[in-house]
Amino acid sequence: MSTRAKAIDKVVAKSANLWAVNPAAPALVAKARGRIDAVDWLRGLAVVLMIQTHLYDAWCSPAAKATAAYAWTRFLGGIPSRLFLLIVGVAMAIRYEAQIAKGVDRQTMVRTAAKRGAEVLVLAYLFRLQEYILGGWYDWRDLFRVDILNCIGASMIATAYISAPRRGRPQILVTLLVAAICVALGPIIGPAHFPHFLPRPLTSYLGGQRPMAWFPLFPWLAWPLVGVALGHYWVRMGRDARSQAIAFVTTGAVGLAMTYAVILVRRHNPYIIHYPSDIVQQMGPGTFFYRLGYMGPLALAGYLSTRLFARFSFSMMRQFGQTSLLVYWVHVELCYGLLLGRLHGKLSMRSATVGFSLMTAAMLGLSILRTKYWHGWPRRKIERPPGLPHASGA
Repeated sequence: MSTRAKAIDKVVAKSANLWAVNPAAPALVAKARGRIDAVDWLRGLAVVLMIQTHLYDAWCSPAAKATAAYAWTRFLGGIPSRLFLLIVGVAMAIRYEAQIAKGVDRQTMVRTAAKRGAEVLVLAYLFRLQEYILGGWYDWRDLFRVDILNCIGASMIATAYISAPRRGRPQILVTLLVAAICVALGPIIGPAHFPHFLPRPLTSYLGGQRPMAWFPLFPWLAWPLVGVALGHYWVRMGRDARSQAIAFVTTGAVGLAMTYAVILVRRHNPYIIHYPSDIVQQMGPGTFFYRLGYMGPLALAGYLSTRLFARFSFSMMRQFGQTSLLVYWVHVELCYGLLLGRLHGKLSMRSATVGFSLMTAAMLGLSILRTKYWHGWPRRKIERPPGLPHASGA
């Protein structure tokens, strides 16, 4: 046998031994890439809805806020925060699946995800510091407000310890059980008044009153936990194009059924659970399942969009999905900051819509510049165990 033939046989045998450790590994790596476009599209949708939510809230006049059109912007405004958190869980599940394929131990999975969550937390406090300084040193308590970035970071840390696979098996039942507990206790712990001797910057992560506790873990932690279960489902069901399509169609159908079920229950008895306020109701199970339900059709729309328009090289949604943190960071300052302060509370719905279009275009340009000219801080190379494949871009 020639030297070249021996070399080829050696490579083939090595690959066979590698995949024999986990026969599903090739499918998992291939499938993971198939999910990225849809997840980025959904994250991009959350970005666009986030921009419209903040811009109309900040720039519309009192008369504009009394219109039905503005009410629709508030309804859509309930989507982005929940969608961001759901996608956090989905992305964690995709990474878990890639790590399972490579034989990564649970401790490493937890440490990696928790470290990323801690980084987001640091960024959240840096963002609040920026807002405090640019806002004219208005109220130091804003530095410790638990906003969406704080919630995402804390949720990633908690979700890592709860949902990381054990011995190569996803912890879906445990993850969903903890999510159910968060939803059930949301109306109780979410708006709770904690003893004054406990530090409010810490208790606000569990629950409490606004303006300190905007996104406490009860019930918001339920969203990334459900996202983990959903992400495992998408990866493991989508072994080929047909199975992938079935998985997303099923997600859309189940989501519609869930939302419609909540509507039917409310029509039968709108006071089946009595809440003391609208804020508390938003933390209850009815709102959770209602909102979770229409995430299904949105996921299906994202999947169809990335499949039907795959031949096009550019997608605004996918572009935004790749730079969501940067767009969040900049647009909040433009919407609420002093730079465009003379627009606050002054515009009609029509003028605000023009502003929304211009803001979206500006943020899209910023996003393109970010991906074209800056690729992140250089990272120290981590040595890989020999023979293991590179993870797909999950």
